[in-house]
Amino acid sequence: MDLGCGCGIISLVLAYQYPDIEITGIEIQKELYTFARQNVLANGFKRRIHVVHDDIKNIKFTETGTRADIIVSNPPYKKIGTGRLNLDFQKAMARHEITLDIDMLIECSSRLIKNQGSLFIVFPFDRLQDLTQALSRHDFFPEFIRYVHVKADTKASRVIVCAVKNGNRQCSSPSSLFIYTLDNKFTEEYLSLFRP
Repeated sequence: MDLGCGCGIISLVLAYQYPDIEITGIEIQKELYTFARQNVLANGFKRRIHVVHDDIKNIKFTETGTRADIIVSNPPYKKIGTGRLNLDFQKAMARHEITLDIDMLIECSSRLIKNQGSLFIVFPFDRLQDLTQALSRHDFFPEFIRYVHVKADTKASRVIVCAVKNGNRQCSSPSSLFIYTLDNKFTEEYLSLFRP
């Protein structure tokens, strides 16, 4: 499942990378849901990616057929009352915790995922503590935390966290992911993420 799938980019990348999986994307915003559906059709994945227009708080695993083995999410990342709220409500919802905060995302994920299932989240580095506390409250334990840097000479801006529902309590930290080289080109590892 791709919770808050937006225009469907994460679902599409996963479908290209892993030809045997089926994905359910959930998107609350009608315009983004429409874009996601169009992108799925344009890329020939209508049998493998199913997009649902709804609030994830309303989704029950019985509606999706089964609990998910894996959930991915790139959720809203700014607390209400912090940063500048975008005047475009669609962008504001995507960036600020207006209808969904991190605790509610983890609670919904706990309901929708299988025991021992893996939850992958991209989140701001400076909110890692908020994320790990929410995971702990809902019996998810980080398996790894990977730091994401714009370049090798910048501090981490994001983290990719994989947490397992009722998993063990050992957490590793793989090498950092760098988006750009020092001469402002995409790194080979970053580019490889978009190749089938």
